[in-house]
Amino acid sequence: MSTSRADVFQNRGTIVLILAITVGFGIEIATNSVGNDDALLKLGALPDNGQLHGEVWRIATYSFLHFNWLHLLLNVGLLFWIGRIVEQEVGAGQGALIYFVSVICSAAVILLVHNWHPKQGGTVGASGGVFGLLGAALIISYRQNGERRLQKWLWIVLLAGFGVSLLPDVSMAGHIGGIIGGVPVALLVNVRRNEN
Repeated sequence: MSTSRADVFQNRGTIVLILAITVGFGIEIATNSVGNDDALLKLGALPDNGQLHGEVWRIATYSFLHFNWLHLLLNVGLLFWIGRIVEQEVGAGQGALIYFVSVICSAAVILLVHNWHPKQGGTVGASGGVFGLLGAALIISYRQNGERRLQKWLWIVLLAGFGVSLLPDVSMAGHIGGIIGGVPVALLVNVRRNEN
């Protein structure tokens, strides 16, 4: 079929992002930084005192780092599922835009909250971007009058994610920031026509 080659590369943005996150975790392993706040701060985590001190790259680098294997596997697993859904509907470029706007908005909300309530340590993880993609997938699905079953699963995962956000050491601010970033972009991007 003529579309088979396109299908192979259809989710390339999601795959590249997962590979980049995996490389980030590989660097953590190589430098004995896994689970160590001080070491993660040296690699690019967001400081939990809310102070960047001009190190603006941290608003992106924190999203490529993860605190432990479970943190990595949860985010990569969700990203593999939800990233592909979004990418199939809006393409790799717009999917990447949604993800990175979500990551930056997540960082902004994290820094704001930590300015109000500073503490020791650092914040890491791709979950702000994942939450942004979840919100975007819901918006895109409703814009297309998409499958009710998919919408139900997206709602379940989103609500479960917010439930997990209530646990200690999980960044509710980061998750809310991701939604704040992803939803408005999803309202603006061009979605593919639903051919049902």
